[in-house]
Amino acid sequence: MEVTCEARAAGFRRASFAARERAIARRMTNDGDAKTNAKKGKTSVRENVERDECEDLDAFEVKKQKMSAASAAPPRMTAKRAFGANAQATRTFKALAWNVAGFRSFATKSMGVLKSLIDEEAPDVVCLEEHKLQASHAEEARMTLARTFPEYRTIRFAVSTVKKGYSGVVVMCKAQIGEGKGGQTSLDGMFGTKPKTATEYDGAKLLAIEEGMDGAYVDEGRVLTLEYESFYVVMAYVPNSGQDLKRLDYRIREWERDMRAHLSRLESKKPVVYVGDLNVAHLDSDIWNVGAPHIKKSAGTTPQEREAFGEMLEKNNLVDAFRHFHPDATGWFSFWSQRAGNRPVNKGLRLDYTLASAKLFGSSGLRVVDAFILDKVNGSDHAPVGITLAL
Repeated sequence: MEVTCEARAAGFRRASFAARERAIARRMTNDGDAKTNAKKGKTSVRENVERDECEDLDAFEVKKQKMSAASAAPPRMTAKRAFGANAQATRTFKALAWNVAGFRSFATKSMGVLKSLIDEEAPDVVCLEEHKLQASHAEEARMTLARTFPEYRTIRFAVSTVKKGYSGVVVMCKAQIGEGKGGQTSLDGMFGTKPKTATEYDGAKLLAIEEGMDGAYVDEGRVLTLEYESFYVVMAYVPNSGQDLKRLDYRIREWERDMRAHLSRLESKKPVVYVGDLNVAHLDSDIWNVGAPHIKKSAGTTPQEREAFGEMLEKNNLVDAFRHFHPDATGWFSFWSQRAGNRPVNKGLRLDYTLASAKLFGSSGLRVVDAFILDKVNGSDHAPVGITLAL
């Protein structure tokens, strides 16, 4: 019977594999139990065989270095807060956004972390994403937040009505609807001639809060738009493309299209700040292992999602505020897989953003003065992100 070249090659591969396995077996016999050797710090059996198979020691070391580099997290560069020394001399507006991955568990385990964070940062608005509460649970959660944070007198939930234990955002605002001041501080406030009451708020004036995008997208509870006198703040938890990218088409062809239209409509009236878990890692530096083969096939890092994000920045004239202040910073992420234990070694993704209209990056007047990632704050698999405006 004639033997084809393919069959002969397959036979050689099997023989080579068998020979290699016999070499491993011999080395295991000589070295003893592999687990014991590992405990003693000895080189692994397979590593020894691979060393033997390399043409020389230098080639083996180069191979090891490449493998190590591929699995190592990028170095975390310093990214100091942009707004510091003159903070007390300027009236500001600060917004924080944090994906808490389920409010009930978060409230039990990490409410103290949130309180410390609020005490430290004193934000005017806090958005908690992915609370996963149903409408029937929202009032109880609102009361818990109101008791814990009495300075936030407006608390508004958006909940999923299509699926239980899913999605949802909540905002806490220091201002009540119609309360606050415009761009000028009064003489009494400036010189301290009129003492403030415990409930007085002299920040940006809040006019309204609307759920969804122009009357749509209310069924999954993902968007709340806050209208202030001089600007808008859009708080969002963007849909994940899901396992096997089942929602990728929806994400790109519907959500991204309609969010761009929503932002454009708002921006035609006044500047926009867009914050939250936007579920995309835009730049290579936003992905710890950008060269890994699975990246292009994973939710949040597909070419389609990354390109759509760039298109939104360009067409809506938005600026990634963190990158504006820290364009070359590496090792700054906002999400880490808990299952893989990636946070301690900083192998993460930057999925949470603070974006703002380009017109807000001037040198005077209403402008962005800081954007930050609080990656040392624990309590969720995401880190809080924030942005500060000078009023």
